[in-house]
Amino acid sequence: MDHARVTLATVPRRIGEWTRARWRTGRGRAILAAIVALILAVPSGLGLVLATALDDGGGDANAPVTRVAALGVMAPLSGDLSADGTSVRNAVALAVDEANESGAIPGWRLELSTRDDLSRPDGGAQAADAFVANDRLIGVVGPLSSLVAKVALPTLSAAGIPVVSPSNADPTLTGVGADPRTRPYPSYFRLAGTDELQARVAAEYAVRTLGRRRIVIVDGEPRYGTTLGGRFAVRAAALGATIAAVHQVQGDGVDGSDLDTIAEAIEQEAPDLVYVATGAAFAGKLRTRLAATGASIQVIGSDALLQQRYTDDAKSAADGDLITSLLVPPTGLPAAGAFVADYSERFGGPEDDDGSTTPSGAGSTSSGKRHRDDATPRAATRAPAAIHAPAATRAPADSRAPADSRASVDSAAAQRQQAAHDATVELAQRRAEAVPAVAAYAYDAARTIIRAAAVVLPGRPAVDVAARHDVVAAIGRGSFAGVTGPVGFDRWGDTRTPSVVLYTVLGGRFVALTTWT
Repeated sequence: MDHARVTLATVPRRIGEWTRARWRTGRGRAILAAIVALILAVPSGLGLVLATALDDGGGDANAPVTRVAALGVMAPLSGDLSADGTSVRNAVALAVDEANESGAIPGWRLELSTRDDLSRPDGGAQAADAFVANDRLIGVVGPLSSLVAKVALPTLSAAGIPVVSPSNADPTLTGVGADPRTRPYPSYFRLAGTDELQARVAAEYAVRTLGRRRIVIVDGEPRYGTTLGGRFAVRAAALGATIAAVHQVQGDGVDGSDLDTIAEAIEQEAPDLVYVATGAAFAGKLRTRLAATGASIQVIGSDALLQQRYTDDAKSAADGDLITSLLVPPTGLPAAGAFVADYSERFGGPEDDDGSTTPSGAGSTSSGKRHRDDATPRAATRAPAAIHAPAATRAPADSRAPADSRASVDSAAAQRQQAAHDATVELAQRRAEAVPAVAAYAYDAARTIIRAAAVVLPGRPAVDVAARHDVVAAIGRGSFAGVTGPVGFDRWGDTRTPSVVLYTVLGGRFVALTTWT
């Protein structure tokens, strides 16, 4: 009886060996096909065994298996901040595609998983739940808003999911200010500095550099902890300034009575500086109202004002305003050139004359119309042909031509060459200005997770709790030269190289003046 059971148990294995041996020749495959057709006409266990054996034998047993991991993006993909959110998604998509093309994670392919957090707590909560349910997820880039992070991080951290934010600034997210300091979310990292740093730099510039002594603060987002305006007030007062008033604004408040009330109050308080830490819509309307009074009041704003909405609403009244940000723009990042070129080529560069965008390096729009950058002189667009046809070949055949004529031709060629060079530099500058700063930081955030996954995933059968734990550890240990500068984190998950940039507004554009590192 035992011998019979052993024999029956080995039948599928032996049939499999026999069929695979026959499968190696053309004649054998023809015979097997006829047998399968005959057996499957009358369903039986033997037919199923043979069909399974043939299916197993038809592929390459030594072919590597490519597994799939997901990289998440949590960002506002709709609403007022959708431009920033879209740029983050695009930058992460670029990093994912580059990783797949280079085989950065042997045996694995990355896919993108995006969630619109609406820049609201409820949107962040829903996005976090969706990411936790994704068993392929190896990490998340985002969120952009600290308010969203405070809702999403408890869920993501409890699941051990690595999170790298390009822009969160609330100090409490990494335990700053706690005594003793503890790390509330062990799987969380950020590439931006904190509001504590931004407020300190802004206050020192206002008091020490500008010499302002009587300051009014208009503060938004009082829904969580100590606000940016509150931190600025403490630091400015410590430096000797008088805080004449602090006005709190709920949200953007443009449709309420806050705007009129605050504008009238500021007029009465007569400050020599107003620090604005509200949303861009409210700040733009307030700036217009302050200018209408005829008073010359210096304005310094937080990074929330770095939106087209601010300059659209404030118009020329915003010229000369100062704004601080924790993110360095691509124009100020020496290592960002290749990223800007790749990003522009894939997602569109500066606008052409009809308002459409043309990828970097492309010569025509989708309609087939030849593109000419509107900032490039028309003579410069002809310069490459002149450069490739040296002036000497266009000189008169008479070798006795006057020397001053040859010099004139050479000078014209040199001018055209210089014009072509200047046009190229200008176009590169415009492309860099067109890429939001947060996109460069999102690109480095994605690369942070990908580099860690490249250490952890090869040889693993799946993305599981252990793999995520090891990715978190690899992120904490790792460092590399990113497009935003050196990328690395301290024991709390904060960047080791925070920066603050001071912008001014000129003709509706944000121009970086200086950077503190």
